[in-house]
Amino acid sequence: MTPAEARRIALSFAGTEERLSYGSPCIFIGKKVFVRIGTRERGTAQMNTESFEERDHLIAADPAVFFITDHFRNYKAALARIDKLDARTYRAFLERRWKRIAPKTLQKAANEG
Repeated sequence: MTPAEARRIALSFAGTEERLSYGSPCIFIGKKVFVRIGTRERGTAQMNTESFEERDHLIAADPAVFFITDHFRNYKAALARIDKLDARTYRAFLERRWKRIAPKTLQKAANEG
């Protein structure tokens, strides 16, 4: 996958908006970060997780794709190498994230549409 493809997939979810955050493109749902593409580590996506356990599981399950740097050690997020990330896996991760952070009204409207 390319960063452009990762961006396109992320923006396909209802209620998403792209803005710069800390100098890199970031996809938001309202005021909540959905996914950050192009972090300090070029060619990566910051995949926010629900817990440290979820983050550590991603890294253990596929260390060729998921990792963290010292900067992210205290964040519930894993970095993903976009060029090694499967689009289907990425979309499934974002679907779970969207369901966790999208407002209920947005989820209802998306389900009705």
